[in-house]
Amino acid sequence: MKLKDKVAIITGAGSGIGRATVQKFIEEGASIVACDINPNALETLASEQPEIETSCGDVCSRSDTERIVQTAVERFGRLDILVNSAGITARNVDSEADFEARWDAVMQVNTKGTMLMSHAAVEVMRSNGSGAIINIGSIMGLVGYSKSLPFSDGFNPYPASKGAVAQLTRDMGVRLAGEGIRINAVCPGFVYTALTENVTGNPEVHETMRNLHPMGRMGQAEEIANVVSFLASDEASFVAAAIWPVDGGYTAV
Repeated sequence: MKLKDKVAIITGAGSGIGRATVQKFIEEGASIVACDINPNALETLASEQPEIETSCGDVCSRSDTERIVQTAVERFGRLDILVNSAGITARNVDSEADFEARWDAVMQVNTKGTMLMSHAAVEVMRSNGSGAIINIGSIMGLVGYSKSLPFSDGFNPYPASKGAVAQLTRDMGVRLAGEGIRINAVCPGFVYTALTENVTGNPEVHETMRNLHPMGRMGQAEEIANVVSFLASDEASFVAAAIWPVDGGYTAV
């Protein structure tokens, strides 16, 4: 078990990649604090995985992020791993919100939330002299939306928010590598999660999304969790400040 005796916080744990990562980390022997803003999702997760600790909170709130980290320390005595999986798209924002409100909401969760959780975690990891943070980015932080997809008019906040996550990863990674804290990002292609189910229901759009990946399909959350688990483990001991596309070849085209 790659993560035996490791303590991990996983945000966005109630669904999608976060939930798949919880399952993978359990299989790999980690002790877990699972976090989500949705208490019902956490309750369901805890009923299925009673060995985990849960902490409901908003990653956009500094006090919540500091409390979540403190929960891990109080419950397990340390913190070794943080997975920043909490994220939203503009499609998750109130449909009546204007473009500015959508922009602010997405940037708050995806970018500021990643920063706040990381800041709180690093303070504890420094006391350990080691740690690993894995940010869940996106291929949309590396390239623009294809013109064949109806997701952007050029002002979609999602690519900007995930591009910021990539740069945050690089900057944190370079600055903290010498302190034994490895920061990396996983950038998934299109994956079957709650964030995509409201567009994969359109057969034409779904087919376009699949065909944009050279493998001819979208990804599964478990496939992303496998890479996250590797980067969190000591097997990735020489991997720092790296951006890992896990995208079926999407960004290589």
